[in-house]
Amino acid sequence: MSDRNTEFFPKQLQEFITSSFLYLDQDPYENNRIFFENAGGALRLKSVVEAQSRLSALPDCPERTHDIALGIRKVIEQGTKDIRLFLNAKAGSVATSLTASKLMFEMVTTVAAASQHGNIVTTAIEHPSSYDACQFAAEQYNHELRVAKADPTSGNIPISNILELVDDQTVLVSVILTSNITGAMHDIQKYAAEIKQKNSQTIIMVDGVQGAPHGVIDVDDWKIDALNIAPYKMFGNRGVGFAYLSDRIASLPHHRLLATDKDNWNVGSPTPADFASFTKVIDYICEIGHYFNPTDDRRKLIVEGINRIHLQEQAILNRLVNGTSEMNGTKDISNVTVHFEEVNGVNQDLILALTFDNISCADVVQKYGENNILVYARESSSHYSKRILEAVNLNAIVRVSPIHCHTPEDVDKFLEVTRLIAEGNV
Repeated sequence: MSDRNTEFFPKQLQEFITSSFLYLDQDPYENNRIFFENAGGALRLKSVVEAQSRLSALPDCPERTHDIALGIRKVIEQGTKDIRLFLNAKAGSVATSLTASKLMFEMVTTVAAASQHGNIVTTAIEHPSSYDACQFAAEQYNHELRVAKADPTSGNIPISNILELVDDQTVLVSVILTSNITGAMHDIQKYAAEIKQKNSQTIIMVDGVQGAPHGVIDVDDWKIDALNIAPYKMFGNRGVGFAYLSDRIASLPHHRLLATDKDNWNVGSPTPADFASFTKVIDYICEIGHYFNPTDDRRKLIVEGINRIHLQEQAILNRLVNGTSEMNGTKDISNVTVHFEEVNGVNQDLILALTFDNISCADVVQKYGENNILVYARESSSHYSKRILEAVNLNAIVRVSPIHCHTPEDVDKFLEVTRLIAEGNV
């Protein structure tokens, strides 16, 4: 793993980042803790919560003509512009809903309803929102459901496993950008190009929820048809999901108010606070980008910021796995097994999947909690985990999921506690 980044953010930038988050070092009860559970919960920016509160307090309807209404409309317009910039969605439509999962069901069902007696290809490690949507739509509209197998060593889906299922009757291919259990990342540009070579007409839909805060998204360059994100996973608030839909599928028959444009996917009045909050997320990413590249181009700042976030997270992952000259990393701690990361290297998301030889994953999570570190056990007893864990030949893992705002000191504390747990000394 010599190509892995090991350099952390400069001190000045780290101080800005540390000051930007709520409950980074303490929980709401003022107990010290390290929050390594961002693949399930997610740390939030102070500016996001402030924007949400400020806009939510306004009683005015944005569809009026007075000054406050016009100001709210500008907030929605800027938020929509920022969604497009973040995704690099130069055309197509932007949809909103209460959750990214709801949007996935809407998109998959709409595509499936537009044709009959074909097949839908999904993968064994899809999040239930996309996998279940594909299964539901296949059953509802008489399509065959085909499931691409995972590679248990890497936790990803080899493109060959998808291509062997695609034929001239394939209506839709659903592939996850990044797994929230294995941490595997897929090269969507490459996958989409090869899928299109086999069937130029098939719809390609991507679950971008887990990958959004960790790597650059470019729907225009990738030539895909749909992608969803959840702002709460990327330092924003819960209660909203966003999605991109290509021109090709945006006008397919779908739920909409009939007086609106055929490519409109937003039913009812928008929530201004959701757009204001997302703009604050983009402001923050751009601030990181500006530290390294002081340009005025907002898309370039987004790309720079996300790339720098990725490098910081690679440094965190490197330290988690390999440790330092003074402290063993997880791969060198007795009774601990690191899954997937060794195979994936720099193509691994900042998710560390661990098992312990001498203690159950649930008990490990409890031990971490007693030492003020929050992680999570993904177990086959959960509907959200069972299919994916079985696809990679595991029954349970301890999922460790920091994000870029964490420091080397956080990692070292985690490694020390991990060693004690593995030795049975806590």
